[in-house]
Amino acid sequence: MNRPLTRVLAFGLLTATLPLHAAEDPGIALPSVPRELVLAASDTAMPIRHVSAQVSDGVAPDDEDASATALSLGPRTIRVSPGTTAIVEVAIDHLNRIVTPFAAPQVRTVSPATTQVDGSAIYVATASEDPVSLFITEAGDPATAISLTLAPRHIPPREVRLVHTGGVVRAPAPTVTPPSAVVREDQPYVEHIAAALRALAQNRLPAGYRPRKAGRGEHAACRQPGLSVSATQVLEGSGLRLLTARARNQGKEPVELEEGRCAGDPGSVVAAVAAWPRSRLAPGEETELYIALRPREPEGERGERPSLLGGKP
Repeated sequence: MNRPLTRVLAFGLLTATLPLHAAEDPGIALPSVPRELVLAASDTAMPIRHVSAQVSDGVAPDDEDASATALSLGPRTIRVSPGTTAIVEVAIDHLNRIVTPFAAPQVRTVSPATTQVDGSAIYVATASEDPVSLFITEAGDPATAISLTLAPRHIPPREVRLVHTGGVVRAPAPTVTPPSAVVREDQPYVEHIAAALRALAQNRLPAGYRPRKAGRGEHAACRQPGLSVSATQVLEGSGLRLLTARARNQGKEPVELEEGRCAGDPGSVVAAVAAWPRSRLAPGEETELYIALRPREPEGERGERPSLLGGKP
């Protein structure tokens, strides 16, 4: 046998009998995944649970067990007061809804953004990232002005709810002598009276009115059994007088306050009567009574119209 070949075979037998050393362990353990879990994941889609973003006093998330296929963004509630400016994020290129605490809001702005009033809500849309400044007031009552600065963002459409926190800024009462006739140039007569009585119900001073002491015989009264009226307050301005009184049910049965049976002093004509916060009073219960009065026309200014049928009209 050839000697070199004999050496190769001997070296091979020697290495076959020696143990092989394993590679150095890097210290990483990879857990095994069960085959059943892999098959289940490939056949079944993972459900998306409902997620609700609760912002301030917005809508709370639904039950965790309820399934949905979309995310929802709740409304944002902001507490505002006259004299301060609230900054609110709104959506660009979408319609945003602002719910106001006013029954008939009015919007004043110099921004090119689009605004539309629907009841007590205001819809705002803007296509620019420039801030939008708004002043929102109750119709006929500029003392209730709320200042908002809208910051447009690339977010979904927003609903913003404004909550009035009080602290009404009242405009100084003008020093003018009330005219002898009712002023109707600024706004319709009925809307003017409604705005004034609404301000009284909200414990505010109506725009253009100033309080004064009640004169002799200047009080409210109701010709209704079991109902007593006292503590009359007087506000004067814009050709009208507003009387505020406290009505109390002194009887033993519930009483439905009849506004048509209430009046002021004999020298005036009743323009409107309202009760707040209730018109039905239980025994011992009280409510506020508001009476709007306008001056009675003097007899000499009424004049007479000749009758077409002859004789006196």
